[in-house]
Amino acid sequence: MAIFPSREWVEAVLQAAEKSEKYKEAAKDWEGDFLSIIEGDEEFVRDLSRREGMEGFISFLDMMPLEARRKYNGTPMGDVFEKKLGVPLDSPADKFSIDEMLSMVSKLSVEDLKGACTYFWSDFWHGSVRAMKPVAPGEHEDATFKLSGKYSAWKLMVSGKQDTIRLVMSNKLKLEGDMSYVMKHMKAVVALTKEVFAGVPID
Repeated sequence: MAIFPSREWVEAVLQAAEKSEKYKEAAKDWEGDFLSIIEGDEEFVRDLSRREGMEGFISFLDMMPLEARRKYNGTPMGDVFEKKLGVPLDSPADKFSIDEMLSMVSKLSVEDLKGACTYFWSDFWHGSVRAMKPVAPGEHEDATFKLSGKYSAWKLMVSGKQDTIRLVMSNKLKLEGDMSYVMKHMKAVVALTKEVFAGVPID
């Protein structure tokens, strides 16, 4: 099982997309990049309080170059990292103290996470996923689509328990972009959830 989000999860999703013939067929006419915005919530706090959750999240952050990670400075999530969890944004992940961070996360409240978001960017191209990586605030703002929502809603989607469109229609996720294009390529969207994301069990 993988932790969402983590380096392991990203790598496993890319592999699942490469192996899934059903996804390749369903998405053969789909193209467009996504800026994904994950908003912290109570479930995020719970998952961070577990060692494997914290280690997974740190591995996800560590995929970003230091100069990109520094762009979190002055943002709500940057304040959570540095002031609430003791995560030095300008230091490599191997300098982080997981034990210290776990002791501090117990004091983290949902109110502390107000406006706190992490971001990742994905590039979908005719049945392949050309890229998927964490990005800094302000990067890839020109993405074809933006998908945002609470961490708990994201977990429902990436676990395959609910598909993207259902989450959007119920206002648990917000999708910005050409909705007519999305509806035209509904099979690709569903296959991404059911064949790729659901193919990577998360803890």
